[in-house]
Amino acid sequence: MKRKWTLFTYPVSDIKAAEAMLNRLAEQGWRLEKIWLGLLASFVPEEESVCYCLDWYDPNREDGMDYRTLLADAGWRRVGQFNYWNIYEAPAGTPPIQTDGELEYRRFRKKALRRMAIGWAIPLICLAVLVLLCVLVSMKPGVLGWSVFATIFSDTSTGAVIVTALPLLLAGVVLWSGRLLLRLGQWKRAIARDESLPVPGQGSALAARIFSLVGYLFLIPLILAFLLDAMAKELNMGWIIGMAVGCLIVLGKDPLPESERKRRYAKGTLACVAVLLVLRVLPLSGVAGLVCVKPPLADGRLLPERTDVEAVETHATLLSARTEWYEGGPLMEGGFAYGQVESEAWALPWDWLADWVTEQYRKELGTANQEELPGYENVWLMRYGISGGNYPEGATGDVWLIRRGNVVVWVETNMGPLDEKWLDGILTRLEEYRA
Repeated sequence: MKRKWTLFTYPVSDIKAAEAMLNRLAEQGWRLEKIWLGLLASFVPEEESVCYCLDWYDPNREDGMDYRTLLADAGWRRVGQFNYWNIYEAPAGTPPIQTDGELEYRRFRKKALRRMAIGWAIPLICLAVLVLLCVLVSMKPGVLGWSVFATIFSDTSTGAVIVTALPLLLAGVVLWSGRLLLRLGQWKRAIARDESLPVPGQGSALAARIFSLVGYLFLIPLILAFLLDAMAKELNMGWIIGMAVGCLIVLGKDPLPESERKRRYAKGTLACVAVLLVLRVLPLSGVAGLVCVKPPLADGRLLPERTDVEAVETHATLLSARTEWYEGGPLMEGGFAYGQVESEAWALPWDWLADWVTEQYRKELGTANQEELPGYENVWLMRYGISGGNYPEGATGDVWLIRRGNVVVWVETNMGPLDEKWLDGILTRLEEYRA
């Protein structure tokens, strides 16, 4: 069957533009068949002329049976839903559902505007959390302060994608809100003149559809990040189970017609939660590792000839990776290790972030240790004396900072000085990692 396709990513404030487009195609002999994933609308030829009206709905519940019956008696049949709209079809010439601009605006305010505030709240909350982290970094010196921010990029792919896209998301919210305010102003002026709500121009509506499409495309990396976090066991099992229980509670309530949309959302959410749960349970961390950044220096010890106890922890996301080591020295009587090595290595996605992490580590070294190690580029060393405990007189500890490309390595040990042979081995492994 012959079909016609068109982009149908209209923002909520362009209800009249969407309605006008549907009616233009209806006049050309096309009938709406289906809206696919909120992105594309398909049309099929229709011999009998039809017309369309878009009506506001509450995104949290269906309209009551009385209202549905009233529209059906008037000849209008619901053929789709999109954003905050119900899409109705009727034979050509059927009187429109609503001609009173003020009443239509009141329905928008009641059905949609309050719910849309939730959409504004999400990016604003993300921004507030990011600002709070920046404040904590500035107020709390030391590795623990700034690493809270840096680990966002290495611990979960979902967090990394959201924080990376946050500037674009905020810009999108500002532009989207500006367009909505523009429409509200136009609607109020039309109401004051006792006119119908104005129809946006086709060029303006097309630009808005393309802009909205960019927002939909953001869902692709976000969904991929969720799936990877589930496979890598980074998603909290309690959160997954809680979502499933909440969906089952919604589905277990009385099946009132007004709650039909809630049940549909609950079924869809339950299916997604089931997928995440399966991915979380199955041993798929290796699959996630094929897509995520490879953790640096995770293939061996830092001091293999000195330590007896080892604990290595790795984190990897789509954008970044981190390796943490704890290595204990030779075991003494009572099971205590003599000395230790605590280290971490970062593989970071951008030069500016690697520069920033390096600078934070250099602050840890102190102002007296800012010169690079002679003969080496981007290698810094702080050596300090150790006294007390079981350490012999003259014992020393080392703190090394090594930077190669966007890989930053921090090594701290109190088991005696490390020599250039050790350093050359680490640098060789870093070169192999970057190759």
